[in-house]
Amino acid sequence: MPAISVTGNFSNLTTLRGLDMVIHHAYDQREKIGRGLYNVRESTQYQENTQTVGGVGLLQTKLEGESINYSSMTEGHKGTFTHVDYALGMRATREMMRDELYGVMEDMAVELAYSANATEETILANTFNNGFSSSYTGPDGIELFSSVHVREDGGTFKNEPSSQADLSKTSLETGLTDFRKNFTDGAGKKLAIRPKYLLVSPDNQFTAARLLDSTGNPTVNYAGSGDSESAVNPINGLGLQLVVWDYLTDTNAWFLLAEKENHKLLCYTREEFSTDYIYDFDTKDYKISGQFAQSSGWGDVRGIYGVSGSS
Repeated sequence: MPAISVTGNFSNLTTLRGLDMVIHHAYDQREKIGRGLYNVRESTQYQENTQTVGGVGLLQTKLEGESINYSSMTEGHKGTFTHVDYALGMRATREMMRDELYGVMEDMAVELAYSANATEETILANTFNNGFSSSYTGPDGIELFSSVHVREDGGTFKNEPSSQADLSKTSLETGLTDFRKNFTDGAGKKLAIRPKYLLVSPDNQFTAARLLDSTGNPTVNYAGSGDSESAVNPINGLGLQLVVWDYLTDTNAWFLLAEKENHKLLCYTREEFSTDYIYDFDTKDYKISGQFAQSSGWGDVRGIYGVSGSS
């Protein structure tokens, strides 16, 4: 008697009665964070482009009878987003689909959807994970977090600290100060961009929560050392929101982001995730695939600040 057909290395035990439980899709999936941070836009072409434009400088003194000096806007940096297709398929024999008793085969589409979610989260998080690497550059030819970003008028500015440091009261205060001081337009005029989100990996979530939620000094320990316990924590009143992202790989890195309208993290959706299926005529196997297409990155670095940590 021939053995029951299986797909790849999948056990034929799911075709037999007597199993108390098939452990599949029994766990909660991680919350999707990436799209909440990015500006998500639909795309109807294979590629999208962004362009920064610099403004003009401060008004100049004009003496009586003198002509006005004229200035012009400066073309800045062009960003190119070429969409990438992502796909994966699964296959089951006709016999396995017919004889399997626990609904595992019917969950193949769900499993592909879970895989698509994890894939996109990984892609979007890698903007930050690779943000300090010169191998991953943006429109101005420089990595996402740098001290020498090029302004449209040729000047430079930074969106990382002068000295890297792990998340602490001192380093966060430095980052918040840098965030307020360093973001200017293409001609050097100060912008009113304020940080809204503190983005950390799970390793930093408790340190971050203490820094944001403590009304008193968050550096005081249980032995009473540190500053006075009655000292005010000024960070608490700034309205920063904590975002913990499981897909951040550097346990020491942390980031500050403005509201979406004040930064240019972009995710272009060329094709939403969808599944398709077919029965193979010769083998009678059931084949299902899932796919989506997108591109992501940044069109400009203003409103985004990163710290790699001390190690």
